[in-house]
Order: sequence, then C-alpha cells, then structure tokens
Amino acid sequence: MKPRLHIALSVLCGSVGGPATYGQRLAAALGEHADLQVTVLTDRPEAFAGLAGVHCEPLPMRGGTDRLRWQYFALPRALRRLRPAVYHDTKNALPSGLRMPAVVTVHDLAYHTVPATFPWASRWFLRAATAHAVRRARAVIVPSLATAADVRRFHPEAAARVHVVPHGIDPAADVPAATRAEARARLGLPERFVLHVGTLQARKNVDLVVQGVRLLRQRGLPHRAVLVGRRGWLAEAALREIERDDTALWLPHVAAPDLAALHALADAFVSPSAYEGFGLAVGDALAAGLPTVVADAGSLPELCGDAAVRLPALTATAVADALQRVLEDGALATSLRERARQRAAGFSWARAAAGHAAIYRRLAAADAAGD
Repeated sequence: MKPRLHIALSVLCGSVGGPATYGQRLAAALGEHADLQVTVLTDRPEAFAGLAGVHCEPLPMRGGTDRLRWQYFALPRALRRLRPAVYHDTKNALPSGLRMPAVVTVHDLAYHTVPATFPWASRWFLRAATAHAVRRARAVIVPSLATAADVRRFHPEAAARVHVVPHGIDPAADVPAATRAEARARLGLPERFVLHVGTLQARKNVDLVVQGVRLLRQRGLPHRAVLVGRRGWLAEAALREIERDDTALWLPHVAAPDLAALHALADAFVSPSAYEGFGLAVGDALAAGLPTVVADAGSLPELCGDAAVRLPALTATAVADALQRVLEDGALATSLRERARQRAAGFSWARAAAGHAAIYRRLAAADAAGD
C-alpha cells in the first residue's frame, strides 16, 4: 500500500475569527482524505478533539508578542521533529529554515489596502511577516480572486505561485422555535433587528451600521442593530456609536448555537466592511437565507454575486437606504433569501480541502523529483 502523504498544518485558534475557523474546518475536511496523514500544530488542541484522520500536536501560545516565539522558534523545532512532506501555515506567515516545501495562506492584505485601520506596529509586523512568507512559500493560497489580485499587486514576485481556493461555508443550522424564543429572552434581543457579525475594528465600519439603523428608526422602522464580535483594533468610533443610545445591542461573544438563533431571528444582515479577503460571516448569513447588504469592496461582491444588495457608498445614509429596501420590499427580501441559500451552497469545505490537497500533492511530487 502506498504510504500516506504527511501534511502538517499550523492553526492558531486563540483568537476567534476567520483564520481560526478556516484552519479548523480545513483540518476536519482534510482528515477525510485517506491518502493524507494530517498533523495539526495548534495552541488549542481541544478545538480538534475527535476529528477523524487528524493528529494534534499541542503548541502553547500565550498571545500578544508570544506569537513571535511560537511562529519563529517553537514551530520550526516541532517541524524538525515531525518531518512532514509538506508544511502549511494557515495564517499569513512562515518560519525560517524549513526543510520541506511550504504553503502559506494569505487571507487578506487589509494592512496594505486600508492601512489606516491598523495600529502602526501591527501593520508593520503583518506586512513584514507576509512579505517573508510569500517569498519563501512554494505555494500561496488565497480565498478569493480579490485577494489574489492584491497579492500579485503588492508581491509581484509571487504571482506565479498564487492559487485561489475559496473557503467553504457551513450549512445553516435548523433552529426550532422554542430555541429561538429562549435565546431571544436570555440574550435580551429586540423584537426586530438587523444583524452584524464581526470584530469591532475600524475597517469593518461598525459605526456605520449603528448610524444607519439609527436613521431607519428616525424614518419610523422599529429595528435595532445587534452586533456580535469582540473588540478589536481602533474600535473607538464603533464604541462611541454603541454608547450613544439604545440603537445597538453589542454581544462581544456568543456560542455557536446562539449565533445560529441570531441568524434565524434577524430580519437582515449588513456588512459595510471596507475590505474582506473572503467574508465568512457574510457567507454564514447567506447560508441562513438572510437578506444581506454588503460593501461593494474587496471580496464581498465576488462572494455574494447577485445574492446581496451592494452599497453604492460607505456612508450611514447608504446603509439606511439599502436596509430600508430589503426590510420594506417583501418581494425583494424573498428573492434575496432564495438566492442567498443557493449562493452559499456553492461553497463547501470538502471542495476547499480537495483544492488544498491537490496543491500539497503537486509540491510533494516536485520535491521528490528534485524540482
């Protein structure tokens, strides 16, 4: 029997967000490939417990600047011991001194395209880490054509090594009426609301969500905004709008079952983000069949196609006008719900894993041949 190809992935799960979700879902789907031996190096091994075909190597990381020790010292030491055929870093960086072909996923280049939305130190580190990674990687995986274009723009030397492999989108959970009612009462949810999911940080434009919904209320609509996401970089504008009045309810952290209930209870979803590399939160809204409003920027038009209303501008008035359309036009809302579910169904983690596995196999074969 032909030996399985040993793939090692590093997945940081200490911070909730798109890269962590991507790493977890990808590892689970790769574990279904009988010809692969999958090892995950992670700071949160419990996130991978029970996954078939996946072996976990705990690699503690304390957060903050400890990421440097983890990335550039702990990882190479573990890889020298494991000796995989291919190493894949799932979050924009690669350690030095690797003796096997390396793959890196670049989720986005927001620190280049919207630099003012990052603190200077974070912007400097992310730019340097990504530049180092794309120089050394045999393959650079990106989740969208938009991100591929950005990588080729800012790192033209890597253009021939860029591979677009879209993320999957999880099917929406079926949430019984009793569960929805319990979640509404326990979380203190308003009767009618518009949902936004994402870290409170400058590029997400959460302040525009609150301002836009405030305008809706001034126009006589009963809706409030429910915001789900932890506080991130440069969140002051969003926090000021949240604290101004009762327009918004902010839930920094919710469990997966509660998030499913929020999707089932919301009347619409809005993301006026100035830049996304894929948009998993928007994908989840589409899967739930929510009428969705998005910025006409980054990967969001590519992700949504005709299944969402695009904002003509990133202003509170544009947000309010678009939301008013989907909330008051029943025919439009029904059409968007149907198109959203159809669009989301086209993105699966099985397909994403197959795309990754094909890249791993090509790199391993080329390495074995001495290419």
